[in-house]
Amino acid sequence: MTLNSNQKAAVEHSNSPLLIVAGPGSGKTRVIIERIIHLVNSGVKPDEILCLTFTKKATEEMSQRLENHEISDVNVSTFHSFAKLILEDNVLESGINISSGVIKRSAQLAWGLKNIDSFDFQHVIIGNNAEDLIRAIIDGIRTFKDELISPESLKEYLDSKESQELDDEEQDLINRLSDLYRVYVKYQEFWGAKSVIDFNDIVVEAINLVKSKPLIQQKLQKKYKHILVDEFQDNNFAQLELVKLVSDNGNVTAVGDDDQSIFRFQGAYMKNFNDFEKYFSNTKIINLDQNYRSTQNIVNLASTLVSNIEERQKKNLFSKNIPGEKVKVCACSDENAEVEYVVKNIKELLGKPMVREDGTEGTISHGDIAILARSRKSGVKFVKSLKAHGLPADFVGSDNLFATPIVKDVMAYLAVVNCPANAGREIARLLKNHGITEYNIAKINHYGEKISDSDNPGVDYVLKSLQEIASQDTSQKKEILEFVDILSSLSELSKYRPSDVIYKIIMSVSGLYKKCIQDNSIENRINQILLKEIYNYALEYETLYPEESLTDFIAYLNYLFRFDLELPEELEEEDSILVTTIHQSKGKEFQIVFVVDTAKDKLPLRARTKKFYVPKDLAKGLVRTADEKTLHLLDEKRLLYVAMTRAKSHLFITYAQNYENRKTEAKPSSFLEELNFKENELIDFEEFASTTDVQLAQGEHLEQLKQEHQEIAVTSINQMNLKTAIQKIIDLAKIKHFEENKSLDGFDPAKILKIEPGEDHIDSQLYQKSVPLIKKDNFRLSPSKIQTYEECPLQFKFQHVLRVPTPSKTYFGMGTAIHAVAENMTKLQKDGKEPSEKVALEILDKQWDTSSYRNQRTKENQDKDKSKEMVKTYLEWAEKNPNTPVDVEPKFQIKLNDVTISGKIDRVEMTPDGEYEVIDFKTGYAYKTKNTIKEDVQMNIYALGTEKLYGKLPKKTSLFYIKDNKIVPHFIEEKALGEFKKGLIEKIESIFNEEFDAKPEFRKCSRCDYANICDAKETQ
Repeated sequence: MTLNSNQKAAVEHSNSPLLIVAGPGSGKTRVIIERIIHLVNSGVKPDEILCLTFTKKATEEMSQRLENHEISDVNVSTFHSFAKLILEDNVLESGINISSGVIKRSAQLAWGLKNIDSFDFQHVIIGNNAEDLIRAIIDGIRTFKDELISPESLKEYLDSKESQELDDEEQDLINRLSDLYRVYVKYQEFWGAKSVIDFNDIVVEAINLVKSKPLIQQKLQKKYKHILVDEFQDNNFAQLELVKLVSDNGNVTAVGDDDQSIFRFQGAYMKNFNDFEKYFSNTKIINLDQNYRSTQNIVNLASTLVSNIEERQKKNLFSKNIPGEKVKVCACSDENAEVEYVVKNIKELLGKPMVREDGTEGTISHGDIAILARSRKSGVKFVKSLKAHGLPADFVGSDNLFATPIVKDVMAYLAVVNCPANAGREIARLLKNHGITEYNIAKINHYGEKISDSDNPGVDYVLKSLQEIASQDTSQKKEILEFVDILSSLSELSKYRPSDVIYKIIMSVSGLYKKCIQDNSIENRINQILLKEIYNYALEYETLYPEESLTDFIAYLNYLFRFDLELPEELEEEDSILVTTIHQSKGKEFQIVFVVDTAKDKLPLRARTKKFYVPKDLAKGLVRTADEKTLHLLDEKRLLYVAMTRAKSHLFITYAQNYENRKTEAKPSSFLEELNFKENELIDFEEFASTTDVQLAQGEHLEQLKQEHQEIAVTSINQMNLKTAIQKIIDLAKIKHFEENKSLDGFDPAKILKIEPGEDHIDSQLYQKSVPLIKKDNFRLSPSKIQTYEECPLQFKFQHVLRVPTPSKTYFGMGTAIHAVAENMTKLQKDGKEPSEKVALEILDKQWDTSSYRNQRTKENQDKDKSKEMVKTYLEWAEKNPNTPVDVEPKFQIKLNDVTISGKIDRVEMTPDGEYEVIDFKTGYAYKTKNTIKEDVQMNIYALGTEKLYGKLPKKTSLFYIKDNKIVPHFIEEKALGEFKKGLIEKIESIFNEEFDAKPEFRKCSRCDYANICDAKETQ
């Protein structure tokens, strides 16, 4: 499709700053890509272009599109990743040690609850909802950081107010901010002492560094000749400040739409567009106002909604698509009716013919449909109903992870490890999961009460009851004894650190992780993510609180339990109805969109006054131009606008006239009233009353029963508790019989157990629809990944596809620190400076990650001594090396069969006679030889990468084992490299065909991190 005149002007503009105001569906991302292509074709080097995005997902999409045009060296990055790169590249100048990583919001919230009694609040009342207060304080600290206001600046401001006469409202704010200040100071002290940093401070510290070090600023300005900023409306004040500092000649392009600014609560700077024009003189403004996504009716109605917002950028949005159907607005009698209306219309639309964007004819499928809600709570009810009707549906949004069944199971195991004598409730949960009937669980508990001792109130005797099961009158004794064996293995874990306990629970004792990789259903993929997240919480906890016990860790998890947290990865089925919040839908598009719960106090939500915000006379970016209620309503209006403009061809807007059986009728959203929704010619208004019968509720109950029994059956099979598994299969057969016959008359379990040889089994029917493990368009291959596939395809699957968690290893941190030393020393050489041992050891110290040793002080000291020796070995080698460093950590991309392989080379050198050589540093023991290195995947791919970067194959690629002071060279032969390439293409095809057969070998299997979940391992 050719560019329209405005798009073409935006792509080809030059010689002044550019502000692109891009309406929804106007081809914004395409214009950014085409502009980068145009700059490259005009002679700008790709590595001189910086493209800053708002999310990691946008970064990946942008990088992939550029790769499709064979442009690989553009720095496409989120603001936080770019700022972190600035700090890492200038570690000595910044003086900041962030070796222990970046802390997540979850850790910040838990820290607040854990320390709430130490904050000594003078004015704020904790009340009975401490988590809301902590959430507000943490968000308040983030707001001040986004405005580049340090604790010291806040203190100066508060001190200046002491001598002023303030009205009650002003004084109340100052009182609250004085309490915020107390927390802010402790917050900074705590994280700094732990060598970690939060996301906001990454940008703040990068700004402070660039401001204080003119040479670093000049280096950045020289490096990046052109800067592009995506989703500009979502940037905060600090992010814009970073752009100003890095830009030099005004070659900055900002792309955004103020009508889609929906992240003010996260610090989005509402005056971004005005500030940009003021700072960058002679700014050219180009509007992308043609909507290619939606029908004319949808565009016109959405435009009407935001047309009366004052101070918005002028634009005249239009669509040349067909007028399309009118927007349907439905007033439903109650919540059940609203759910039924949505499900009914989805069923009617599925399978209907439609013409897609590429002109091909098809039919409407599940993946064409989205349900968008203002809050998570609103969305969940639709997912449940869709699934009850047999329709595939996914929910994406924040959630209480600890309310999910698999996390509750892990918490139950933890409680048993920590205090088995008083974990009766948790043991009961695990017994049920193990297939023990509620009747038998009740008998076990009753026996425990019978033998209990009133002198031991901290003991519930359930464990003792289980241990004496042989003497009790109960069935399922064999299954119960199997479970007692599991409890015995749990008791041995109490001596380990929290992360080790978690790892052993999920990977071996419980069989939970092994169960999750038995098939690729969306539920199992989500459960894998949840188990990894719990393990990551344990690792992070040990970094922050290395001296604390398992009891303390469980308390920490219970702090987290009180907050809604987002999954770290989004996971959606290929063809599934997406139910999500409007915020999460940003950047997406669908043929059919249902915007639900558009009622008063639902959308817009009732305004809540922020407890902690930046006062007008202190603010730099978020200066309030109106009262908070007005600003909130504008935020909510833009939110509805974003929701409406996700739709291509069909838009439904619904609300219920009664929620939660209240006595008063719910009113429609004020935004619908503004649109005169009952009379508007662009709207088809209707009313709907529920017709659902009770069979749906019964169906939901049967589905729940079925799912519970399936889970127990699969767990029992994984743990080889076959009697329990058979019992559950018989129960499932009962459920099926009941579904078909509405009674259990005629059910005969003997028929289920009578299986003729060769008869088809029904196990696969227990699982949900399988999800492809790899998506070719966004799965990245690297030399190390392909090396792993070469050694064992199943290990590749566990490590790089499923990303199964592995125990933390100290040598990874040591290797990272040594590589950082080599990288920085090479940079000094390139700049004509002589590397020194003093500077090298300073870098080693800055990059050293103490947290990975988790109080193994002797081991840490030994490794540090070894590392210092390796630093000396490296410096001696560098001094004697006759070659000249060409580049350090250069990124490369090579394309084979439409698949991109990306990687970084440790060091590229040039020999005195003009030949390239590659050095790859290793900190482990030498195990490659001159013969085996010829087949090394990484060494050969580095040769191809060097050719791509510099137009010439290297003379050799070498492994430098620094610990052994041994270099193993691989001399490159063009013919042999050609043969390697053919084999590499075959490996890539096998990877994307998901051929993950194991290559068991005792020596490798005995050292493999995945032995606990691998059925193919060799044990002798």
